[in-house]
Amino acid sequence: MTTAAAHLDYVLDNWPVLQDAVTTPAKATGWPPAMGVARILSEEERIRAVEERLDTDPSAFGPRPVPIAVDILDILRAVEQDLVGLADEMAAAIQRPVLPTMSGGGWRDDAHRQLVLLSAKDSADPRRWRYSGQRDLARAAEWIAGRVAGAPGPFRLLLPVEQVRVDSVVQACADQVRRALGIVGIARREQPVPFPCTGCAGQLVVCGGDGQPPTVECRDCGRTWTDRAA
Repeated sequence: MTTAAAHLDYVLDNWPVLQDAVTTPAKATGWPPAMGVARILSEEERIRAVEERLDTDPSAFGPRPVPIAVDILDILRAVEQDLVGLADEMAAAIQRPVLPTMSGGGWRDDAHRQLVLLSAKDSADPRRWRYSGQRDLARAAEWIAGRVAGAPGPFRLLLPVEQVRVDSVVQACADQVRRALGIVGIARREQPVPFPCTGCAGQLVVCGGDGQPPTVECRDCGRTWTDRAA
């Protein structure tokens, strides 16, 4: 599987989760986790977190934080527009025009009738990207994935420069989806630990925030510690 195909799969796999998040209240993620090896939050960060929790109290005075669903909805719209726009751009470049129907003959001419039928079939080919009708993210992602894989159809193969363009857009879309998952507390995140590994003195990071038990990992020797109390 190519990198572009993996990015498209990532977007498609997580799209329903983000759509649900638009109408589902956000849940606390407990990030960073308070593991036995250290409390990652600084005093300033803890104070800020408390203030943010207090600000969600409906009886408190002052402006409220923007609902998290608005952030997610903005990302959903942006990613969908980017992928549909990419499909439009690539189709304009690589999709073959529908076969012509003009033959110079009338309907009684067998060759003319065959050409008309062939043109109609070519126009209705479900593999074609269309500039009207079904133009949602899922359809765009699947169509682009087909072009990346070189699937047969009324298209030519992507040129190297076009492949670079596709790679760039779909990676940006996957990054946006990854950021959205982080906002709703689903994506696993990492944060450096402020002391070295006891085995090799390498860099430690605490990983979690996605509902799974948090762990501390050494980026140098690969040792891992799990918080059994999580």
